[in-house]
Amino acid sequence: MGKVLNVGVIGLGDMANAHRRMIKELEQLNIIALCDVNKDLLGKVANDENVDKDKQYTDMEALIADSSVDAVISIVPNHLHAKVLELCIKHQKPIMAEKPFTLNFDEAEYLAKLYEKQPILCMVGFSYRYIPSFRYAKELIKENTIGQVRHIAVRYLQSFGAPIYEVPYVWRFNKSVTGTGVLGDLGAHMIDSARYLIGEFRSVASLMETFVHERKDPITGEMKKVDVDDYASFQAILENGVIGNFISTRNAVGSGNQHEVTIYGDLGTIHVNCERPTEIDICIKEETDQALIFRTKAVSEKYQRQQLEDFVALLTNNSSSDIPTFFDGYQNQKVLEYIIQSSQTGKTVTID
Repeated sequence: MGKVLNVGVIGLGDMANAHRRMIKELEQLNIIALCDVNKDLLGKVANDENVDKDKQYTDMEALIADSSVDAVISIVPNHLHAKVLELCIKHQKPIMAEKPFTLNFDEAEYLAKLYEKQPILCMVGFSYRYIPSFRYAKELIKENTIGQVRHIAVRYLQSFGAPIYEVPYVWRFNKSVTGTGVLGDLGAHMIDSARYLIGEFRSVASLMETFVHERKDPITGEMKKVDVDDYASFQAILENGVIGNFISTRNAVGSGNQHEVTIYGDLGTIHVNCERPTEIDICIKEETDQALIFRTKAVSEKYQRQQLEDFVALLTNNSSSDIPTFFDGYQNQKVLEYIIQSSQTGKTVTID
């Protein structure tokens, strides 16, 4: 099994529950410290995880500076992402950080300068790299199964923001806390999936729109202005001239968590959908007399890998090139920045 790594978890909201479950699945990770500004929630989770009183923090830097904490797992709102990373660089503490990398690209550039002087082990939570079908698709592309890739179509659709659900005003609709709306929330995953499967972005041309301009404050009952996007679409040129079409919204009634990618090559097509994680749709000519139609195939168990397994691998010097690192977070934020610029100017933007 190897050494057990003691981790501290910062941010104990809903998403932290999924991370806590993943930690429990791995014998190499052990939660010894927690941090949250909500003292009641902190106490409840600490009781569930048997965390000692002196390891229950309301100040994130105190947890990060704790010498008994080997690594940090951070699940805080977007406006705190950069601060957590900055403190981890300061205290040279390994971290698994959530996406989007930062609130904006200025924060990403600031962190890059700090990181260049004092690098740390850093993984960014681009979780769709751990969908078995996505991992299998990457191998098929590497093996040239569908020939030269010409274009891809990426969609990430959810429905919770649609007016029919009357979702109140929460932090995800506040630009000062979240940075962007659907673009940073779902679009960041689309960007990473394209980078993971195809390569770097070279240019983007985008459109962003807000559909629901006001939402009710659940505390005061007053209507508050929504200043982030409900919809984002963009075209892109990626490495080797591959063309990409991307669309994302949280206002697609009928969609659950529909992140899907279709990769079109000279010899065939691959389609994956995170809602069917162990299946892949593929259209290739396997026999001389076979019609070119889509067939659904089961994905082998060998492509299953839990996200935090890679964090352990990173911490124990057993990492692979597929682990999303600080660089991937930075590059992702750069693409987000240029998508915003393109939307504001109405022009195609080249990515340096």
